[in-house]
Amino acid sequence: MLYKSQIFKVIILSLGILVLASLSCQITGSATQTAPLKPEIILQRLNVAFLGPDGKKVIGSGCPGNDGKGAIIDYHFMIGGVDENKKVQRILVAGDNSTLTWELPCNNNWALKATNLGNGIWEIFIAPSLSSKVYTVLFFYTDNTIALGMVNVE
Repeated sequence: MLYKSQIFKVIILSLGILVLASLSCQITGSATQTAPLKPEIILQRLNVAFLGPDGKKVIGSGCPGNDGKGAIIDYHFMIGGVDENKKVQRILVAGDNSTLTWELPCNNNWALKATNLGNGIWEIFIAPSLSSKVYTVLFFYTDNTIALGMVNVE
């Protein structure tokens, strides 16, 4: 004859086995799902113009870009060649030092301000922490393609 404490232990052990079996099925099931599509770099490169620190103060440092807003003179970029037939999901600007990264939407980097001016032209502002010699601009589209451009600011 089983005591109440033994019955309770059997019930808890059974529930634990059911939970583990359920997790195992979910893990196994997710492994058989289609892997996410890897981005492809489209052949058309972006045209990136560096307008430098032209006196505009539209974004601050950090994420979401509010720290020091109005105190930092932003770096200004004009981007051409953005595919108007695709929806932009994410924009990333990286300096030649891997720690200098700005992103929209902001995600553990510094934020950037981007405005679609139409006809494949975008305006981007970043709040510089250190100057870079080269900036790389990446536009990630919702169809898992990427457009890329670089500008040397020396």
